[in-house]
Amino acid sequence: MTLETTSITKDISSTEEKIKRVFPDNGIIIHKGLANLSDHFKKLPRFAVDYLISTFVDVDSPAAGIAKINQLLVENYIDANEKELVKSRIRERGEYSLLGNVKCRYDQGKDEYFADISVLGDQFIRISPFVMAEHADTLLASEVWGTITIAFDPYKIKSRLYPFIITDFVPFQITNINLDEWIERRNEFSDQEWSDLLINSVGFNPHQLSEQEKIVHFMRLMSFVEPNISLVELGVPETGKTFTYRSLSSYGFVISGSKITIASLFFNKLRRQLGVIGQKDCVMFDEIAHAELNGQDELISMLKDFMNTGRFTRGNTEFGSGCGVVFAGNIDCDRSNKKVKGYYRHLFSPLPRIMQNDRAFLDRIQGYIPGWEAAQIADGNFSIAQGFMCDYLSEIMHRLRARNYAHIILEHVDFKDMTFRNQTAITRMSSALLKLLYPHRSIKTIQNNELKYVLDIAVSLRQRVVEQLAVIAPAEFGNIKLSYTLRKGA
Repeated sequence: MTLETTSITKDISSTEEKIKRVFPDNGIIIHKGLANLSDHFKKLPRFAVDYLISTFVDVDSPAAGIAKINQLLVENYIDANEKELVKSRIRERGEYSLLGNVKCRYDQGKDEYFADISVLGDQFIRISPFVMAEHADTLLASEVWGTITIAFDPYKIKSRLYPFIITDFVPFQITNINLDEWIERRNEFSDQEWSDLLINSVGFNPHQLSEQEKIVHFMRLMSFVEPNISLVELGVPETGKTFTYRSLSSYGFVISGSKITIASLFFNKLRRQLGVIGQKDCVMFDEIAHAELNGQDELISMLKDFMNTGRFTRGNTEFGSGCGVVFAGNIDCDRSNKKVKGYYRHLFSPLPRIMQNDRAFLDRIQGYIPGWEAAQIADGNFSIAQGFMCDYLSEIMHRLRARNYAHIILEHVDFKDMTFRNQTAITRMSSALLKLLYPHRSIKTIQNNELKYVLDIAVSLRQRVVEQLAVIAPAEFGNIKLSYTLRKGA
């Protein structure tokens, strides 16, 4: 062991003691390295894995708990291609328990609550009144992971048979979350300690990442804490883009390898049901270069309007949503120097042609995350320390969306002659970074260096968009240099 690693080990040890002291409550902190001890865990989103580990595993003697979770997954987790087998087991055994996600809705025409369990391919599974009485707020508000017990109970509604009913449900959910308490506890940590705690919480080892590689992870979290942020991230594969939006939070959603339609995104007229943009905090369009956009002209027009206003219209009804959108994919890079290959005319080139040819659409993208600066996933990059449970952090981030930090920016920053769109983009992204890194600050307590740190990141994200627009349309976007000054008193 070198002197450097000895110093790191001591720092980790002292910081972890502080984390345990400041966050002693059950269901908040977990040793993130435990999630890498079983290949079975890769089947589940990280927030579900964290919950199971916190429930069954003793960090000082993890083997028995890990074995119990593995057995639970073998017996109760099913793949979509096993749905007919599971339906048969429910019928023949009378009931069956499985691990998975469930969405619920109230059907007015049938006066019945129904669950949609995707792995069973069934949208009409009845729900026991006892389950609804206990979990209605959770089940009707969003898609939820948990242990679902389904019984065979043939029942007809208007001559149609509905044979399955949920008789018990145990959600993978943290309760008693106090956002104000979390914010107050931030005061106990230095900036470095807090930054490292967040990086560990998303599953990576901060001591293996450069400062810029950490910043990329914070950029990816912005849409989870601040409403209506529109981003692009193009970079090399295997840096954790998809993992962040799919596995860290149940409030995120990834669209990958499927046809993108107005009905799935915004509103399904036939089912009279909101699409994912109306239901989630953040939607990531993965592998956007290969996306199949059904009715692409109208779809892009609606996306463009939504990115500008946070609203969309279907028929005579207007809807509002705070959902953020992220367009992600790959771009050829020089990995050793962390730079994009020089043969692209502009950095929007990998996007579908209908997007890159629409300057108004591109201008509504508020920030461009430099994915080529992210660290590629490797065994040594995974966290080996304490971090927030993903479900806990997910709920904290969700609740932060309702808090206003933009007034801190507007009070202390002079954007000079910057356009309203550029100012809005930078304000939203700066606000998001304040919520993540300095949630304990107010107009009176924010420090000059803290403001500058988040503003410089936000400006760089927006400047990259403006510079690529200048390549596409130099007469309209050329020679724009975004800058700001801090007002006296910050």
